[in-house]
Amino acid sequence: MKPLITLVALHLLASFAMAEDYSLTAPDGVHSRERIEVGWTAPEQDGALLEIRADPPASGRASYAYVRNNPQAIEAPEPPGDYRLLFIVDREVRASHALTVYLPEASLEAPERVGAGETFEVRGDGPENRGDTLTFAARGGARIRGASYAYLGNSEDGTVRLTAPVDAGEYDVIYLSGSTILARAPVAVHTVTATLTAPAQVHAGGQVRVRWEGPRNDQDYIGFAQRDGDPIRGASYSYVANHPDNRVVLTAREQPGPLDLVYVSGGRVIGRTPVEIVEAQVAIDAPEEVVALDRFEIHWSGMANSGDQIRLVDGAGSQLAYRYVDPQDPVAEMTAPEPPGTHHLVYVTREGRELARRPIRILPPPREPGELRVVQTGSGLAAQDAVAVIFDASGSMLQRLNGQRRVEIARRTLTDLVSETLPQGTGFALRVFGHKEPGACRTDLEYPLAPLDRQRAEAVIAGIEAMNLARTPLARSIELSAGDLAEVEGQRILVVLTDGEETCDGDPAAAIRALRERGWDVRVNIVGFAIDDEALRQTFSAWASLGGGAYFNAGDADELGAALVAAVTTEFRVVNADGETVARSSEGEGVFTLPAGDYRIVWGGGEEAVSLPAGGSATATLAARN
Repeated sequence: MKPLITLVALHLLASFAMAEDYSLTAPDGVHSRERIEVGWTAPEQDGALLEIRADPPASGRASYAYVRNNPQAIEAPEPPGDYRLLFIVDREVRASHALTVYLPEASLEAPERVGAGETFEVRGDGPENRGDTLTFAARGGARIRGASYAYLGNSEDGTVRLTAPVDAGEYDVIYLSGSTILARAPVAVHTVTATLTAPAQVHAGGQVRVRWEGPRNDQDYIGFAQRDGDPIRGASYSYVANHPDNRVVLTAREQPGPLDLVYVSGGRVIGRTPVEIVEAQVAIDAPEEVVALDRFEIHWSGMANSGDQIRLVDGAGSQLAYRYVDPQDPVAEMTAPEPPGTHHLVYVTREGRELARRPIRILPPPREPGELRVVQTGSGLAAQDAVAVIFDASGSMLQRLNGQRRVEIARRTLTDLVSETLPQGTGFALRVFGHKEPGACRTDLEYPLAPLDRQRAEAVIAGIEAMNLARTPLARSIELSAGDLAEVEGQRILVVLTDGEETCDGDPAAAIRALRERGWDVRVNIVGFAIDDEALRQTFSAWASLGGGAYFNAGDADELGAALVAAVTTEFRVVNADGETVARSSEGEGVFTLPAGDYRIVWGGGEEAVSLPAGGSATATLAARN
């Protein structure tokens, strides 16, 4: 056995040799929260830990990182002072390095005076540590929780945008690193006001045009409020940033009474003007009696709004027929329903309020009618015709339907449309919104009007990605489609594919009306995808009717595919022997109850003759052109 003294000596020599095998390479001084690279040597690294402790030691661990790379990154503590950088294995310190942490310098450039709620630029220069922030503090005091802030790391040149507090007062813009304020710049925030000019009265459900002067801060809007009270949730409003001409158009509620039009900035009303909502007055006139299945005219006068309907109801109130009202056209046509008897024509607002009623007697047809079925198996589009699609890629299209995102389903069905349904060479254009910029009302023409190149169109569609928080500029997209389709010589079909309502304060009905007023052969079809709101469906149906088209509701992938195919079919008309159009459809098919006789079905592909027997049925098939 070796003497005990020899064993102890050998152990000490081994420990000394092991200690020499561990070393650290690191800077002697770093600034607060700086991320540094530490080089190391060691015979082993399994479970090794880098740790920065205060010197002299203090309770707790200041900063640490598991050793996985060489060099290994670690973040310096925030408080300035003297520290030790330690290399630890099996809870034993194997190497150490002295480290001094100091506060870095930082500077700020900001305007001396801004308006309440104003968004302005600030430039910061400093260490740009992870999470360094520019935000607001009380003058000479602590950070204001909930105030606007911006991460400096998101800026290429140190310039960020902040939104001033809504309360006037003296503030500081601060450079915040962790919890330490490295720099301050004083900013005085002054009170802002706005003025509104609008008519003193507007009829219930009508449009009111408002002119304004105000700060035009981000998210400022004009809307309705209770008289001398708070803004009304759910009432019509419009963001001022969308209207460079300082004019907005709002839609009044249908309940009469006194309200205010208000300018809201930073959640506060900074300007208001009174407006009185007065009861709308409407009268309707029509023949006292008509023969069943005959078309007749209904004349209306008064204060009509988009979405209003004229309904034909029986004595129990059940709806037999209806037509949407075009506020610009005081005449609506309707086909008398088959059940004879005394019924009523009723004028109903979009919110269901009855404004006028008159009786009408439906007489039996002279001969037993027949049932005509028309089936369209192709688009009927020619080379001089064109289809323009407006594709909704807003944030709501990221929602899932049967395990798939809505945008994925919509892309696939639109690809099928251009690859299988639309004839090669037919005019085609694709406009997309929601795929470029979050929180914006941007709309982009991704496939300018050109003869359809299926491969190119498929590639464009494949690149569409919905973006979270992007909004829905339906009206603006429809307005711009007029330019998209300007060079078309034949018929124009505009298909709006969307899963939600207008969220950019536009007026889609006005945009559709302006498109139709160009005198073109144009039809606006709306395809609603996964829309559960019945009121929104009715609104879309009213808009499509205003555009001379149809509304198609699709609840799943199969229904969406069928809806898109139907939406690009050409309109057909059923013409009787006297040359009168007795029925029409833009939905690709239709079943019509008509008096017996000879008819012609006129469509983009030509004409089809059909004879309808009394009490019988007939089918006309409009064959595909492609």
